[in-house]
Amino acid sequence: MLLLFLVYAFNFLDRQIISILAIPIKEDLGLTDEQLGLLGGIAFALLYSTLGVPIAWFADRVNRTWIMTGSLLVWSGFTAVSGLATNFMQLFLARVGVGIGEAGGVAPAYTIIADYHPPEKRARALAIYSLGIPVGSAFGVIAGSQIAGGGISDSLDWRSAFIIVGLAGVLLAPVFKLLVREPRRGQFDGVPAKRPTALETEAAYPPAKARILSIAGSVLFALPSLLAIFSVMVFGGGAIQSVGLLALAAVVGAGCGWLAGQWVSRCAHWTVLAMGASALMLIPGLVAWGVPALMTGEGFGMGAIAWLIGRAVAGALIGVFFVFFREFMNLALEKPSFWLMIMGASASSMMGYGVFFWLPSFFARSFQLSLTETGWLFGGILFFAGSLGIILGGVMGDWIGKRKRAAFAFVPAIAFLVSAPLYWAGIMSPSATMAVIILFVPTALGLAWLGPVLSAFQHLFPPHLRTSGSSVFLLVNNLLGIGGGVYVLGRLSTILEPTYGEGSLRISILIGSCLYLVAAGFMFWAARYLARDWVEHVALDQTDRAVEPA
Repeated sequence: MLLLFLVYAFNFLDRQIISILAIPIKEDLGLTDEQLGLLGGIAFALLYSTLGVPIAWFADRVNRTWIMTGSLLVWSGFTAVSGLATNFMQLFLARVGVGIGEAGGVAPAYTIIADYHPPEKRARALAIYSLGIPVGSAFGVIAGSQIAGGGISDSLDWRSAFIIVGLAGVLLAPVFKLLVREPRRGQFDGVPAKRPTALETEAAYPPAKARILSIAGSVLFALPSLLAIFSVMVFGGGAIQSVGLLALAAVVGAGCGWLAGQWVSRCAHWTVLAMGASALMLIPGLVAWGVPALMTGEGFGMGAIAWLIGRAVAGALIGVFFVFFREFMNLALEKPSFWLMIMGASASSMMGYGVFFWLPSFFARSFQLSLTETGWLFGGILFFAGSLGIILGGVMGDWIGKRKRAAFAFVPAIAFLVSAPLYWAGIMSPSATMAVIILFVPTALGLAWLGPVLSAFQHLFPPHLRTSGSSVFLLVNNLLGIGGGVYVLGRLSTILEPTYGEGSLRISILIGSCLYLVAAGFMFWAARYLARDWVEHVALDQTDRAVEPA
């Protein structure tokens, strides 16, 4: 548990150090808030989220400790490489590499912990593991500010900070593999170890689930065009297409998504399904980009070609996913609590990750603090408030959950409900001291969901599908939370800057805090279904709990 915690702390240290280094990076490389949002958001989240799914498929079948060791080496190496970047694109690609490495570092750990602890202790165990979030984030912020701010040596800068923490993670990797053993799957659940069924023997999705897949496909395939419309109308984004053409592309995308859902529910040949889903995903993109290309006579530019290739690849990946994860999805579609808790956690993560990234810049701009002062203040909030909130959330989840399963969603819902107004009060504080005092409470409450929700996910699926469940949760949570939250807050701040100047970031965070109310609503909704969706297991005798040798 100690080593799992340390690896998770390095996960967040390498991930969050850029939040404090954003201040000198912006000055050195001449970046905007929007570009910083891309570095802290989509650059990391895109492959971090999507690669976690195929890695989870392997983790349900092979030794999980090897996967985590390799992941630690990759993400730490790319963190060190970040210190060598000389422009935005180089740093962007280095952060993409960090995301690639970290894709295999979390979902396998959730299931290892579930196999180390009996059900009644899992929320606390996962809460202890999740302490890596505030501890790693705090040390990332403090270490980054001390190194880059001259607290250690005047010869060190933000590049040195990346290199030092990256190499430290590389040194931890062999120690982790040497000391952490692979536990026997499901040893505390009374369920024999089971390999997922062969693809050829798996049944197709029944009609009721096929309709759900078609509705989800319609939303997913239309989503790029809908987001483009949202960007144009709300953020003032400049799109080549008109809103009317984007709306047409969204309608075509919804139709293609419906067909894709029907096809997914019947086809079990992954190559055929991948090609078909890729073609269906490409069609609405051709509508959106083909009309401007024909009207202007200039053809497809490099940006359009890259976007179309991205859609085609995304469609192929969706098709492959629904073949290889057929057994998991057949079960997951019966569990509304799983999807509702994912949406609640994702809404909270959009604000949580966004605030973790932008609060250092907020303190520096709003209260004219130095880099070192900002590091100590924000690092202290993360360390003490975050740790307290996670531990209390885990303890409360296990304690109340013994009597009522709904508590695993109800406890986070209450925490989110209280967090929003306290964030508003903290952000509007007239002094840094008052802001730190007030923000202590919502920072703690905003992380209290981790123990209960992660524990609930381990009880919604049998042992051989737990890593798959965790990876799907991480896919949605991180794409929306890291990829969306960090970028949207930065984008909104950039738009508001001409009006509010240095106070634009304050307004952006105030607006983002409303997401905690959305998260609370999803969690209250999930609590209605949690007891029904829970997978009950008969505990094994102590003699059956032996851990397999590494």
